[in-house]
Amino acid sequence: MIICVLDKTLEYENNKDILDTMFNEINDIVSDTNLIFSHLIIDGLEVYNDYYDYFLDNIRNIEEVTVVTKTVKKMSEEILLSTVDYLERAIPEIEILSNEFYKTPSRESWKKLMDLIEGIKWIMDTFAAIDYNEQLKNIVNSYEEWNIYAKDIYELNELIIEFEEILENSDFVSTADILSYEIIPLFNNMKEKLLKLISEEVEINDID
Repeated sequence: MIICVLDKTLEYENNKDILDTMFNEINDIVSDTNLIFSHLIIDGLEVYNDYYDYFLDNIRNIEEVTVVTKTVKKMSEEILLSTVDYLERAIPEIEILSNEFYKTPSRESWKKLMDLIEGIKWIMDTFAAIDYNEQLKNIVNSYEEWNIYAKDIYELNELIIEFEEILENSDFVSTADILSYEIIPLFNNMKEKLLKLISEEVEINDID
């Protein structure tokens, strides 16, 4: 099989024993640049995770692999766009979820709440990844706006802690209150700030 990494073409046998060597070589090539590994295109199929398992399952049939890399700025912009997209989709769902907790939450309600908490943790994790990057000032349009957005992230973190305490006591009304009166307004504020931060050359419509 052929592996295309930037301007290099590597060739390996279709054998699972070479996978560690192959991934190490790919990592070495990308590490020597200012780019970040994004995903793989394997025989025309875009693969974004579980790469090793995919190779193990399909090693005999794989013919060509393209390693997709992006700049830190591009990757960060896509993360911010994905966050905006998530916030827009989540807000109406949170309104529905809040009403369910004002009544009697079902098993599905609890599942949606856990999904929301996971989504919030993803927002905080991706924020941290960008915030700690040395190229932050080149990634965002306004460092001041980013710091204002950071305050929302810290508030979100406090809400997660408060959530955990409330859920331990099965306080459904307080859960609904936080969803309706704290998280929804916060999500709206975060979305507005992110839209200001996203670089002008990136269009929201680029996200499928």
